[in-house]
Amino acid sequence: MAPKPEPSVLGVSQPPDLGVDGLDHVESVELVPGLELDGIALSGLSLDGAEAGSVRLERVRLEDVSLGESKLRGLRIVDAAIDGIAAANGDWGGAQLRRVCFEGGRLTGLNLGEARLDEVEFRQCKLDYANFRHATIDHVSFEDCVMTDADFQGATIAASRLANCSLTGADFTKAELSWVDMSGSELDIAGSAAGLRGAIIDSLQLIDLAPRLARELGITVKEG
Repeated sequence: MAPKPEPSVLGVSQPPDLGVDGLDHVESVELVPGLELDGIALSGLSLDGAEAGSVRLERVRLEDVSLGESKLRGLRIVDAAIDGIAAANGDWGGAQLRRVCFEGGRLTGLNLGEARLDEVEFRQCKLDYANFRHATIDHVSFEDCVMTDADFQGATIAASRLANCSLTGADFTKAELSWVDMSGSELDIAGSAAGLRGAIIDSLQLIDLAPRLARELGITVKEG
């Protein structure tokens, strides 16, 4: 089988489209099942513990919004700039995120299992213990993120990049990677190194991974 051609862009190719007419600033909002919000800006709100399924947010800007331990399964976000969000231990399983930029997010333990992420950017976010199990991740960038013990088991990741991220203890077991640039990140991962098949790494990372790869392949390295 011929190898897939290298994509022209690794990571985000289109920024969020927030429109040209500006956003309406909303002072407060209540998250209820099936809520749809379009063309708004929210800032400084505490929505910790909110429970609502199938919420849709389109063309939104969120700044310093707190959604800790929120249960928003089936969440859909399209064209959003999200700065300083706090969503630790939230359950966003099955979410669909497209053209979303997270800046400085505190997302420790966030569940994005079975989610679909297209053209999403995470910059300087805390994603330690985040769950991406069986997620589909396409044209996504993680830059300067803490991703300690993040779980990517069974995820499908394509045309994406993880730059200057801490991936200590992250698990890519049975993940499917295609053109995923991890060069420059810490790769002291958990699980099998075979989960990195399809990744792009640099020579220093390869040296660090060599002992594990040798063990998994049953290679004995003889000194001298």
